[in-house]
Amino acid sequence: MQLTIFAKKRQTKEGKTFYNYLSTLVSRDGRETPVQVKFRDAAGQPRPENCPCNIIVEKADANLSTREYTDPNTAEIRQSKTLWVSAWKNGPEYVDHSLDDYD
Repeated sequence: MQLTIFAKKRQTKEGKTFYNYLSTLVSRDGRETPVQVKFRDAAGQPRPENCPCNIIVEKADANLSTREYTDPNTAEIRQSKTLWVSAWKNGPEYVDHSLDDYD
């Protein structure tokens, strides 16, 4: 499956910089599910400065985990999904079409 990976720069309370990787999974019925993407150490991870980028992941090399948590602002129970990737390869070059319909 082909995924478009986005990198979000974050910072710890101590000031250390790290990156979260995000993507969207599309189910067979067309529903989109936002996921955080974590790469196992052996797989490596895309360079943040190259993101957004497309990668190819075989289904056998990934698994999806779900975690429930309580939103501290609304006390609502929500789900967080994480896609764990153990192997991947570069996909086609990412081309942004988000503004194609605007002048």
